[in-house]
Amino acid sequence: MSQLTIEKFDCEGEPSSVGARWERWKRGLFIYFDAADITKSEKKRATLLHFGGSELQEIFYNIPEANASTTDGVDVFKIAIDKLDAYFTPKQSKVYERHLFRLIKQEPDERFEKFLVRLRQQADKCKFNDKEDQIIDQITEKCSSKELRKKILQTGDSMTLDNILAEANALEAVSRQMEDFGKGSSKFEDVNKVETKAQRGKIKTHIGENGQVSQLAADVEIETMVL
Repeated sequence: MSQLTIEKFDCEGEPSSVGARWERWKRGLFIYFDAADITKSEKKRATLLHFGGSELQEIFYNIPEANASTTDGVDVFKIAIDKLDAYFTPKQSKVYERHLFRLIKQEPDERFEKFLVRLRQQADKCKFNDKEDQIIDQITEKCSSKELRKKILQTGDSMTLDNILAEANALEAVSRQMEDFGKGSSKFEDVNKVETKAQRGKIKTHIGENGQVSQLAADVEIETMVL
């Protein structure tokens, strides 16, 4: 059985995305805790620092009061993670985050599920009181499918995100099937053209005297095989 592990945290990456990277890395860390059955606070902190890497350790040990003592009867892991949260997650402006949310649109050839993931990730930063309604509004305005937009408007307020996802997946499946039908029709038309040429050639084999007929028929059959 392979040993469980997670990648170290990238502290030196793009500064504007460090908060999002930190949240994703933390999610992997908590999954690791469950998989490895790590429950004790001091063991969690040690695991955090071990897998976080030397750069994370350097940051941690230079944050005041981050390295709490286990003799104080406190949750040392919670203190550590709270201090690192404050360090890596800058204060956010919900006005700016909502502006970014309104700019998100479905790109050409982008699967709807990926578009929805991007909307949900940005919506989490916007502090919406009605997050699902806001996402539905943005989908209605910025999705690439006219059929999906029409379905949302026809259904009205009873439409949910789960309904929209199911409808979008169905529409995308039908679209792929129609493309396959189109490819199949083109191949069928090419086959018909070859068969038509062959049939025209066979008619020519009946023209002329017996000796000439045999020769013409052989020529046509060779030509048809080449096609």
